[in-house]
Amino acid sequence: MFSGTGPSGGAAHSTSTGGGGGSPSDRGGPAPSASASVSTPASESTVARRLNGLDPHGDDAPSSQPATSFHCFISVCEKVESKGRTTYNEVADELVAEFSDPNINIDSPDPDNSSAQQYDEKNIRRRVYDALNVLMAMEIISKDKKEIQWRGLPKTSMNDIEELKTEVNGLKGRIDKKNAYLQDLQDQVRIVWSLVS
Repeated sequence: MFSGTGPSGGAAHSTSTGGGGGSPSDRGGPAPSASASVSTPASESTVARRLNGLDPHGDDAPSSQPATSFHCFISVCEKVESKGRTTYNEVADELVAEFSDPNINIDSPDPDNSSAQQYDEKNIRRRVYDALNVLMAMEIISKDKKEIQWRGLPKTSMNDIEELKTEVNGLKGRIDKKNAYLQDLQDQVRIVWSLVS
């Protein structure tokens, strides 16, 4: 993950211990190359297209905090994707400027209250830092010293999807067999109890 200075100014160090593959693209497919990054406008970005209409929390989620976190995450993805190469400070500065602009952020606190603005700036920087760590863990970006480079979203092929569907169907079949076996055992227990009593 990131090591060095965190958004709050203190030292931060985090390491990843996971080595197992999680996504279908980890199963032998080549990793996206650094040269595959293409500069696209944020409104038409791959991130926006792939996550279009995605509601990470469902209809019953509170609308203020999680939606803002998700929106910040998407904004970080779009910024890094559009730039190709950037730094944490560059992304954070631009997003702080965007989110603190009173014309863009309707829910912003009183512009005269500097302590609230300072808190919002720290909060945005913290979210940018967290989003970059998540993107790094997902191998969507890579980091060399202070430079962040967009590597690309994982590719999902039709073979991967079919393989996952087959795996899901196999697991459902195993669950059905285990449920039938459990029912058989419960019937046997009932029979034994009826004989004993």
